[in-house]
Amino acid sequence: MKVYIIRHGESETNLKKQWTGWANVHLTKAGKAQAQKAGERLKNIRFDKIFTSDLVRAIETATNALPEYSYETSELLREINVGELSCNPLSCITDDERHIIAKDGYVIFNGESKTDFTNRIRKFMRELEMLDCENVAIFTHNGWLRTFLDEVVGFHIPRKTVMCNNCTTGIFEYINGAWKMHSWINL
Repeated sequence: MKVYIIRHGESETNLKKQWTGWANVHLTKAGKAQAQKAGERLKNIRFDKIFTSDLVRAIETATNALPEYSYETSELLREINVGELSCNPLSCITDDERHIIAKDGYVIFNGESKTDFTNRIRKFMRELEMLDCENVAIFTHNGWLRTFLDEVVGFHIPRKTVMCNNCTTGIFEYINGAWKMHSWINL
């Protein structure tokens, strides 16, 4: 099975350089255009199943990219919950707080721990492994896609070393009981 994981298009909070997490924000005009461009890249693939985060920016990306399909939403596909940081400027935290977040997640801001977030992704991976599909598309978020990649390769890849633009598509394969990285495509 091939699994195409697509990060959502540019959101209002991406444009404003704000933390987002579970905030329900819409795509910008540019974000909708990015989603349509991602859809062009995927148009020759027949998807057996499409999933999307239940947050509006992921749903809007799915409907702009692949309007001819229906999809299933899942809370498991949400971005990490950043708690009180949501909709605040990315610059509002200290370097010390950034180090804590990198290690433990957003618990210090009443958000989600890194462990809980990773376990949520692992749970969805197990659900995918039970599917009898050839091609699956998932519309989700930056942190989700990057953490999925970490799980597949078996170690944490430093965030500064891999670009993950809006509508980046990570392509993975699940073959003979093992996950493999196939491709990583940035717009």
